[in-house]
Amino acid sequence: MCRMTLIALAWLFVASAASAKEISKPYFAQTIVTGTVEPERTRGFQAGLRDVFVKLTGDVALAESPLLEPATSDPHRFVESFEYEDRMKGIPVHDEQGTRERPHFLRINFKPEEIEKELKRLNLARWSTDRPILAVWLGVEAANGRYVLEASGSRGFGQRSVIVETAERRGIPIVLPSGHDAAMHVDFDNIENKNIQKLKATAPSVDAVLCGVLSVNENGYWNMDWVFAWKDRSQTWSLQNVSFDTALKDGLHTYAEILSRQAESD
Repeated sequence: MCRMTLIALAWLFVASAASAKEISKPYFAQTIVTGTVEPERTRGFQAGLRDVFVKLTGDVALAESPLLEPATSDPHRFVESFEYEDRMKGIPVHDEQGTRERPHFLRINFKPEEIEKELKRLNLARWSTDRPILAVWLGVEAANGRYVLEASGSRGFGQRSVIVETAERRGIPIVLPSGHDAAMHVDFDNIENKNIQKLKATAPSVDAVLCGVLSVNENGYWNMDWVFAWKDRSQTWSLQNVSFDTALKDGLHTYAEILSRQAESD
């Protein structure tokens, strides 16, 4: 199935409605590399370049598309600046790490003018960086019970990390419910029953709702039921026997695909 925040925020319970949010750093990417020398640096530039094209178009298929091979064959010409951060900083080199390169975050700023030229050359539609704010309601049904994923707290750390990191990587402004406010208004049953009207009423400051139930099955994998609602439109889909990160990324990728194509047709 081909699918497709910046920062996870607490719900904003305000009367005024937000229309959209301008994403920051549209030409920025972060990836993980082993060490700080070649050929890992070039591999990191290639991965980051693909991420930027996906972010700017909303088309996740570009992550694996041969269409970008002319650009990724020489990614250095697109790079404006870059920096590294040791993922294990503060941890002394020990044992086999003395002979192996340590993992680093590679953060890259690409040249806007070169990226835009390549988008035009490839005739790729540009998704506006002024994007609808997405409320993500996730009900999780695991071995230890049912719960609604919140912006903070001890439950659902892995699921929350996947959602926030994927949204930031793809340039999707999101909000997650806070424990103080949202829990009093929405419970697991509201999400399972796809009570979109209540979800919208609980978070009136957002533009779109992505609602789903993630449940572990007898094989130890996860099943996912999604519904996306925006304006007067909605779409539902499901996945079975996948990892939870695959299920959650799929929801955000599908959202980006729908909204970017809609923007193209407007």
